Amino acid sequence: MIFLTGGTGMLGAHLLSDITASGIKVRALKRKDSDLQIIKKIFSWYNDEPEQLFQQIEWIEGDMLDKTSLREGMEGSEAVIHAAAKLSFDPGDRAAMLYENVEGTKYLVDLANELRIPRFCHVSSIAALGDAEPGISVNEDFSWKNDRKRSAYSESKFQSEMEVWRGVQEGLECVIVNPSVILGPGNWNSGSPRFFKTIRDGLKFYPSGSTGFVDVRDVSKAILALLNSKDWENISGHRYILSGENRTFLEIFGLIAEALYQPVPTIRANHFLLQAGWRMSGLKAFLTGRRPALTRDTARSSVKISAYDGSKIRSVIPFDYTPIAQTISNIGKIFREDHTR
Repeated sequence: MIFLTGGTGMLGAHLLSDITASGIKVRALKRKDSDLQIIKKIFSWYNDEPEQLFQQIEWIEGDMLDKTSLREGMEGSEAVIHAAAKLSFDPGDRAAMLYENVEGTKYLVDLANELRIPRFCHVSSIAALGDAEPGISVNEDFSWKNDRKRSAYSESKFQSEMEVWRGVQEGLECVIVNPSVILGPGNWNSGSPRFFKTIRDGLKFYPSGSTGFVDVRDVSKAILALLNSKDWENISGHRYILSGENRTFLEIFGLIAEALYQPVPTIRANHFLLQAGWRMSGLKAFLTGRRPALTRDTARSSVKISAYDGSKIRSVIPFDYTPIAQTISNIGKIFREDHTR
């Protein structure tokens, strides 16, 4: 039995698809008002009998701050995958995000040690890692450093990791994975899937930055392979960056445009344009009460030049990344089919 948090997110839904398809029993945490239709849709993209697999999930109603629901999900489980995290770059969400992500992880780690869970995987992020000089790829040894340019999300993921490492010192058998930007199909109005909808709708601008990208199915595959490894004693207690390729946003947007038969964005969003953009977006959000489409943190990250080394995982499990061009082609096909029904 695997207990999964974050099952209603894009990565979580793909994990549920892979876990149920493999015949392993799974419990998944969900809020009372969670919409499960997107999970069913994701199942249908990969499985011949999606409804049958979906019915195999044992849902635990609660949230990351509800110790009772966490205990219910974890009791009798052989492994825990902690993929839940509040993600926002809206300054108004800073306090809530820090509290929910860090305290929720603390509760989970403490319960895992109390219940002596044999295997635990914490899904972190490259946002919890340090930076490198231009031309150098960040690896697992780069330590996070606090400064004013760090987003609240980055801080929350770093502090969450500190709770996990504290748990390891107390006996937790755990691995940490740090995915780069995860590309996959899902809710086309949020996260990286929104890239496809935005470009389909005629996006003309592209940011000048670059970062690491990884296929959502590769992240799911890596997590399950790590948890199922016969060499767990040597794997446990380490982190693994999951990043297939380093690409510029222009390259990624170009591949998406090609997959959707749309024009490639041609206008470079420079620093001045982004500065004006996030300020105007903030003003619009203030006047309308809606979330800002662009924030200072997202503007900063979009022009940052970063690279990540995701090779370490190959030293502990047999593993190959899907080429990013193939990933985007696959997602584009799903997007086109989903929007012609």
